[in-house]
Amino acid sequence: MSSLLSLPLMLLLHAAPAATAEPAVFAPGVVSTGNEEFGATFSPDGRTVVFTRADPTRFGFQVLMVSQWREGRWTAPEVLPFSGRYRDIDPSFTPDGRRLFFASVRPQSEGEKVHPDFDIWLVERTEKGWGAPRLAEGLNTPEDETNTSVTREGAVYVTRSPKGGARRIVRHAPRGNGWAEGEPLPESINSGKGDGNHFVDPDERYLVFSSQRPGGSSDFDLYVSEREEQGWRAPRNLGLAVNRTEGAFTPTVVATRGTLVYAQRRLFSTAPPERALTTKEFAERLAAPGNGQGDFYEVPLAVVGLAAPGK
Repeated sequence: MSSLLSLPLMLLLHAAPAATAEPAVFAPGVVSTGNEEFGATFSPDGRTVVFTRADPTRFGFQVLMVSQWREGRWTAPEVLPFSGRYRDIDPSFTPDGRRLFFASVRPQSEGEKVHPDFDIWLVERTEKGWGAPRLAEGLNTPEDETNTSVTREGAVYVTRSPKGGARRIVRHAPRGNGWAEGEPLPESINSGKGDGNHFVDPDERYLVFSSQRPGGSSDFDLYVSEREEQGWRAPRNLGLAVNRTEGAFTPTVVATRGTLVYAQRRLFSTAPPERALTTKEFAERLAAPGNGQGDFYEVPLAVVGLAAPGK
């Protein structure tokens, strides 16, 4: 792991988050739509976003989609060339942008239609395009492995969910061309209350994750834990700037934008509208972000007391 937190970074991470900031919808109508979206990851230059889009049930089928920042706008998302057949979720770029990790139930052996659990796969990204996905040997078990986040030195943090049990976060240190056996993070993070959906700072200075631990504003709140010489500090709730009654999940820090991007399922309505909706208005609201399906929101890092990677 990297060296201790600097004093300025410690002051920033410990700063009380503002509760009045209103997060903005990320790429409304393009990336954030009336469909179910979650699990975004950005290339190091911030000009490519890969994310998960799912069917309306959220659990039947999911694909990985990509959008590019061109001429001042995000392009219409397209299904990645290696996705679109099996359930693929939770993409994560490496800090150098040369690899993309994701979770999938795609077959792992001849004769398999689908694999019985989610495992971690990776694919190389070059100037010529995407390679063929391969199983990330050393990161997988008979349990479900979903979210990943990769450090600059090559350690991989994985969300692991036992059958019928609470999910938790484990760290796989790099070893040779692969990874060592995973080490669960301490009980201050793995509380036994569904801890996961995480992002780790590339230099391992802090970890942002969602949890169902008591004291939150919703079923899943976002927390941050910073690392010291003695280990990971007690997590701090990111506050009402992001944590609302609907919950928040799949966070990622985007250095080039200076924001925290995360998924949230805003309720279609919490109170009757001021006037009756017309047929057209109702249809437009059903097809837009904020209809109860997952969308992406972003908030400035300073609002939640986070530092940009590399800063």
